[in-house]
Amino acid sequence: MTSTSLSRTAVTSGVSFPFPTDGQAWWNVSISTVAGWLLCFGPHLNLAGLALALAALCLFLGSEWLSHLAGRSRQGSVQPARLGEPLGLALLAGTAASLAWFLSEIDAAERQDWGCVMTGVGCIVAHMFILRLERQPLDGRLLYVTHLILTLPALMFGFVAWGVLSQRAFGFWCLPAAYFPAQALFSQYWMGGSDAPKAALSVLSAPVLAAILIKAAGGFWLGSGFLGLFLLWALVRLVQRGSSDSLPGFRLVKGLHWEIQAWNLGAVVAWALSLA
Repeated sequence: MTSTSLSRTAVTSGVSFPFPTDGQAWWNVSISTVAGWLLCFGPHLNLAGLALALAALCLFLGSEWLSHLAGRSRQGSVQPARLGEPLGLALLAGTAASLAWFLSEIDAAERQDWGCVMTGVGCIVAHMFILRLERQPLDGRLLYVTHLILTLPALMFGFVAWGVLSQRAFGFWCLPAAYFPAQALFSQYWMGGSDAPKAALSVLSAPVLAAILIKAAGGFWLGSGFLGLFLLWALVRLVQRGSSDSLPGFRLVKGLHWEIQAWNLGAVVAWALSLA
């Protein structure tokens, strides 16, 4: 990966707890949650939004533990101490408690609609874990779905602010939902060089081009322009790397890391200004 891995390790009951270590995932969920909150609610406290944020955080922090158990169980060798990991169980309990708190904060008339939303999110998360069970190396599907899920807090905040399944909420979510998964795919394909999939360019481009059209149809030309510039940059960089069989050196990786951080900042600015 091009971004710096952030190792997060806690020790409970003498067992090392596996927090997520993908630096890009941490950036994704942080921007989607913090920027999404500020753009939807501003500096104001929204208890329903806070409950959703806590549920998302607990699930994210426990995702590596759940994936580890799923992978180990496929081999029939789950350790009882790992299944009973106190921190993992606490995170699952925190997710359930936060969702229960959220349901208590919304109107009874909206609970059926929110039940549909949560079922849909649950199905997407289940699909991610199923992809992990397949253990395909450098699976672009898994990477894309994982980073798409990490942008969901922004969509949920939009539903709280503007109504469940509202068109405005989906339009609000469109930019991070297109940018972050595409950025993750770009990083993987760039690192692969000539080993990247033959269809890498079209796979990367298709969802971004769709998002550009959606943003343009809504009159959000700044968001469309940002995504267009990012896609052009990504395609040029991939073509440059496509003829190389060797792994990139440290300086190239470090340079790309800072370029991506600049694009992350640009995404936040474009996201905010497109709503102004």
